[in-house]
Amino acid sequence: CRALGLEAAGQGAVGDFEGHRAEVGRVTIPRLGMGRASYREVPAYVFPDSSYLFRCLGLDGVVGGDLLRRWAVRISASDSTVVLASDARLLGATDRRRSMRFARSSNRPLLRLRASNGALRTHAYVIFDSGSSGLLDCHLFELRAMEQREILRCLRRTAGHSGNLGWTNRSEVREALRAVVPRLELAGSTLDDVPVEVTYGSVSKLGLGLLCWGDVVVDYPRRRLYLLPRTPAPAPLAGGLRNVTATLDRGRLVVGQVWDEALRGLVAPGDRIVRLGTLDVSQVDPCAFIRGEVRADRPEMTVRRSDGSLVTIPIKEL
Repeated sequence: CRALGLEAAGQGAVGDFEGHRAEVGRVTIPRLGMGRASYREVPAYVFPDSSYLFRCLGLDGVVGGDLLRRWAVRISASDSTVVLASDARLLGATDRRRSMRFARSSNRPLLRLRASNGALRTHAYVIFDSGSSGLLDCHLFELRAMEQREILRCLRRTAGHSGNLGWTNRSEVREALRAVVPRLELAGSTLDDVPVEVTYGSVSKLGLGLLCWGDVVVDYPRRRLYLLPRTPAPAPLAGGLRNVTATLDRGRLVVGQVWDEALRGLVAPGDRIVRLGTLDVSQVDPCAFIRGEVRADRPEMTVRRSDGSLVTIPIKEL
């Protein structure tokens, strides 16, 4: 916005992926183009340079569904493209049996999914969120409802910092759950053994992990989402879980969640990580962690505990 010489014309409260809210400036962009699509007088929020998410990934902004409401949008992992068209049929979305309508008269891709475990069934409402890199991130009340209906398998609980870093750079210690939904039905497809995690945003989210099953077409004018299945169908996703996770909190690499009972009491969420293998993490730019450029040279981490002592623990899959 500074490069365009735009001045803030007010402020608004904006939430991040994990539900933290902060005031940011608002501007109006005189003209904005996406390929052949052109827009005028587009309102936009100005996110601070201090946001690691925007700075580290080189993002200038986020395009919301309000700019896409005239278009059908195809998102493909196979060729890493996003294609806009005036008609979903131009994007290969011709079979309505492979689609579902947006729920509750929403103009956003709010979807009513059916989750089941054998004969036990329930429904969940989720937003298809192309800004979410995971597959299924459910609000805590949705997960608890599935648990009460005995839908979930392999349920694990702990408390800690989420690995989902929002633009506010904040992460708090909260209840965490991981589980598997044996069967998830949407848009004429059945997904087996779907890993699910908890999110603390305002809604449950279906993310880009869905692209493992096929291309997604969101037809905003006709309020439909299509899943164009990949052939052959993919194997069920592995819901891999490490005994301990690392995350960023206000620019520091810390212990995120401790899932291994043997490590509880030895390290705790928020303890500072000083080494990954032999790598001194204090010498590494936080952006390198966000971009996934840092790998431990051996499966262990050294942690400075709250009493100042150091402990080295193994990193392994459970």
